[in-house]
Amino acid sequence: IILDGKDMNSLTTEELRSARRRVQMIFQDPYASLNPRKKILHALSEGPIVQGVAKEKAHARARELLEIVELDAGAADRYPHEFSGGQRQRIGIARALAADPELIICDEPVSALDVSIQAQVLNLLADLQDEFGLTYLFISHDLSVVRFVADDVLVLYLGRPVEITTSEAIFERPLHPYSRALLSATPVADPRRKRQNIQPTAELPSPINPPSGCALHPPCPYSRALSVPEQPPPSASPPTPSPCHAALPRRSH
Repeated sequence: IILDGKDMNSLTTEELRSARRRVQMIFQDPYASLNPRKKILHALSEGPIVQGVAKEKAHARARELLEIVELDAGAADRYPHEFSGGQRQRIGIARALAADPELIICDEPVSALDVSIQAQVLNLLADLQDEFGLTYLFISHDLSVVRFVADDVLVLYLGRPVEITTSEAIFERPLHPYSRALLSATPVADPRRKRQNIQPTAELPSPINPPSGCALHPPCPYSRALSVPEQPPPSASPPTPSPCHAALPRRSH
C-alpha cells in the first residue's frame, strides 16, 4: 500500500500511528460498527483522543461534527439503538471525519439503507468532499452509485484488477468483458433504451482457488473464440490498461 509516495509497510510504529489519522473508514453496517454500550460522544471522540487531542477539545469537535452531518448536537448523549439506519450512518461519517483525514475508505456505505436515504447520504458525502477536500476510495457493487460518486473506476474480478479507467469511459466504452457483463446487468430507468444482457458461459470459478492465467476465461463469452486462456499482458493503449485479449488489437495473420 503506497500512500502519498510512502510504502505503509516500511513505516515505524510511530509513523504508522500518524498515518492512520490520515486514512479513516466508513463501514457497511452502521449499527454493527458502533459499540451499543457507548454513547455517540465516545464513538466520535475516542479516535482523536488516542491521537493526542485533549478530551474537552475532542468532545466539542464531536458535537460540531454531528451538526455538520445534519444531526442535532444533543445526539452525542444518546446510544446507537436510538437512531435510524440513515442517522447511524451519518454518525459513522462524523466519526470518520473526527480525525481530520485526507482519505476515507467507504466500504459499501449505502448498501444497507433504503433508496431514498441512500440519496441523502450520497449527497452529504459529495458536500463533505467539497468542504474538506477529501479523497474517497469508494467500494460498491451498485454501478448506479459508482456512476454518481466516482471520478475513476477500478473493476476487480476475483481480487484482480481487470479495468482501470474514468467513470465516463467505463459507462460509455467498457473494454473488458467483465465490465461489459456488469453494465449489462445494471437496471436502466429508460424503457426505450435497449441493453445487451451478457451472460457467463460457464460456472464462475472459486475466488479461493482461481484458475491459472486469465481468471475470467472459464465463463467469458469471448474465451472459446480466442482460445487464449493465459493472462494477457496489460494494454499500453489509451485510456488505461485493460488486461484482456478481447480488448487488445487483433493480430494480422
